[in-house]
Amino acid sequence: MARKDTFFLRTNLTTSGTNYVSDNIDISAYTDPARGRVLVVDRAWVSFGTDGGGPIAPADLGSSAISRSVGVQACSEKQTALVDLDNNSLFLETSLYASLAAANIFSMVNEVSAMNPYDTESGFIIPTDAIHCAIDCGSAFAAEIDVGFCFEVHTEKLSLQRIQELLVSLTAN
Repeated sequence: MARKDTFFLRTNLTTSGTNYVSDNIDISAYTDPARGRVLVVDRAWVSFGTDGGGPIAPADLGSSAISRSVGVQACSEKQTALVDLDNNSLFLETSLYASLAAANIFSMVNEVSAMNPYDTESGFIIPTDAIHCAIDCGSAFAAEIDVGFCFEVHTEKLSLQRIQELLVSLTAN
């Protein structure tokens, strides 16, 4: 259930072979960082499917015994590749692993961690004008995979305490 002052932002990315694929959700209409008005991500979710609109099936992997993976991230700054957890702009990260064994045994594991679904008390402050969403495949799927992103967000005028929290989170490693 949505909190009372929140709204949702969504985007969808489709894999392209083994290329890094990314897109920015422009949030500049909701923010004015110079005056302390920022967007805060309260919750975030990632979903996986095929570019045909259905669930991932064995045929989406290929025709022989094979395994595939896709890494997913959301950051408050533009990236050119998937980043490690020590990158302070990273707030959502997950992976999907799928395999097809020789006996046509199909299995998928969606990594569930503290970063997917992402859910906080006071949120992750986005001090920029965009949310950067990205995916990257270890090896190409036979059919392209869709990755959906959904963010529950609110705008906030930063107090001195929240500015201090932001500065610490941006500089601490």
